[in-house]
Amino acid sequence: MSEEREPLSRDRVVQAALAVIDQSGVQGCSMRAVASELGVEAMSLYHHVPGGKDEMMDGVVAMVQTEFVTELELTGDWREDMCSFSRAYRATLSAHPNVVAMIAARPSVAYRSSTVLVGTIFNAMEDTGFPREDALRAVRVVSRWTIGFTMGEASALEDGASAEEFDEPLLVEVFTDIARGEDDVFEFGLQALLDGIEARLNA
Repeated sequence: MSEEREPLSRDRVVQAALAVIDQSGVQGCSMRAVASELGVEAMSLYHHVPGGKDEMMDGVVAMVQTEFVTELELTGDWREDMCSFSRAYRATLSAHPNVVAMIAARPSVAYRSSTVLVGTIFNAMEDTGFPREDALRAVRVVSRWTIGFTMGEASALEDGASAEEFDEPLLVEVFTDIARGEDDVFEFGLQALLDGIEARLNA
């Protein structure tokens, strides 16, 4: 007897779409490609994502956002929680680099998927004394910076340039630093950003 196939569901369709995007990029993700990944006909996908490709892509963004949000443990210390948020976001985006531009293009879906998390950070910042507007903007700035950093990090890896290719001393320094890895640069930028945000509170 043949093995019974797992029934289709919205989650399975979205997971398959993410797998296709990870392998072939956003341009390679079509209803037909996702159906092929699942071993079904393309029309059967519409029972689970009636909005077609747009709904499926929104689902991918929500799934990637939820992937790191649900695993975060917050402490109630706004700065520590913001660090955890940014680091976990970077790790998730680095695992799915082709999704980064999709998140940037679908901010409403991204924010909706992380409301509980960012709401907790907003509250911690307000308890520390930040005005609500500053707290909201701080989370938006850190989110956008993390997305931009990860996008730039992926581009640098794809470019593949090395220090040996340059005669200009400054470029040699830059690409030598890139070759060491971006973790220190990420932490430098994150802490500098949070220092600036904290300075607003104490101004």
